[in-house]
Amino acid sequence: MLMDETQAAARAESIPAPLWGIALTALAPFPAAGVAYAYGPPHLMRPALTIILAWSAVVLSFLGGVRWGLETREPAPRWQRQVFSFLAAVAGAVILLTRGRVPDTWIVGGFITAFMIQWLFDHQTPNTPSRYPVLSTAVTTAACASLAMVLERALHS
Repeated sequence: MLMDETQAAARAESIPAPLWGIALTALAPFPAAGVAYAYGPPHLMRPALTIILAWSAVVLSFLGGVRWGLETREPAPRWQRQVFSFLAAVAGAVILLTRGRVPDTWIVGGFITAFMIQWLFDHQTPNTPSRYPVLSTAVTTAACASLAMVLERALHS
């Protein structure tokens, strides 16, 4: 009987294939834009940078929305977590809106920092489904690795 309960718990927390499909599709703009910027022809650099920066702001907002949704299901939502969820979207917008006012390298670095802060916050959140940190890690890894590729190229251009 214990084995059946253990297997049921493992199945309950596994990540369904459609959820992985959606997550991987949502992650695709990161490496596509990162590779286009770092290794593509020069005429693709600016559009690729626009895509990765805009997509970073969108995904930070999405992650904040997911976190907000997880918190609102709690009987007594913690206002600090809801404020942080909102601030993820604000951070993405503010970083994106600095484009043209500060060097692109600072903007890319700002997004890397924002993704890492949200990832650390997500991994400190109690009472979340065990699959959420796995998905958050996948998103953060794709975003930060791609942004780091862009940052490296921008610093050496």
